[in-house]
Amino acid sequence: MIFIAHRGNLDGVFPELENTPKYIDKCLNNAFDCEIDLRMRDGVPHLGHDTPDYPITADWIRDRKEFLWVHAKEYGALLWLTDNVPDCKYFCHESDRYTLTSNRYIWSHDLTNPPTDKCIIPLLSKESIESYGHTGFYAICSDFIYDCLDKFVD
Repeated sequence: MIFIAHRGNLDGVFPELENTPKYIDKCLNNAFDCEIDLRMRDGVPHLGHDTPDYPITADWIRDRKEFLWVHAKEYGALLWLTDNVPDCKYFCHESDRYTLTSNRYIWSHDLTNPPTDKCIIPLLSKESIESYGHTGFYAICSDFIYDCLDKFVD
């Protein structure tokens, strides 16, 4: 099973650190995958959930692509990815119950669907981790990776 730190968070939500390159690298150095939010500003890719905050380069993503899951937060970011880093793992959704990632996994926010080894399950709160009773999914994305390890690893 793959554990994906939501915006770099491993043990709680820290908005002031989320999506910062240093925080993401800390997550990756702890041997976890990481979901990042990508936006564009003036043709330059930036990390940032609600706004484009931290400029990065295609090389920055390429150097980490094995462990990054890039959430293209806008159409321009999606176009930029397909032109500049087409072999990274990326997806785009806003309020969809599920979406298909570029490497053909189902990112499923609808937790009523039965999980399979093709599903990535986002459990973004401690409560959702505690109440989720399924196994058999490919990956889990959370702000509480250590709680997920405690629950889902034998």
